[in-house]
Amino acid sequence: MNPTTQGWTCACPGCTCQVTHDTRHQRNGKAYCSQACADLHPQGQACPSADCHCESNVKVQDRAVSDSQLDEAIEETFPASDPISP
Repeated sequence: MNPTTQGWTCACPGCTCQVTHDTRHQRNGKAYCSQACADLHPQGQACPSADCHCESNVKVQDRAVSDSQLDEAIEETFPASDPISP
């Protein structure tokens, strides 16, 4: 087995891409081939593979932001440079 290949298929619904060590994006304990797939294609963002059109398989309601995504975003942006107003 190639050392860069994990042998996983992307966890995005309908995606046929293989997840490699170099392209792996993890979210909620699942491995995805790209950030677009990990985020469930916000605004219909396309899969980076020209042969894959998995973005058309993700329902709009599935694109909602999960609690773990919010927690991750807060951790990466807090503390903000401006203090919170009382």
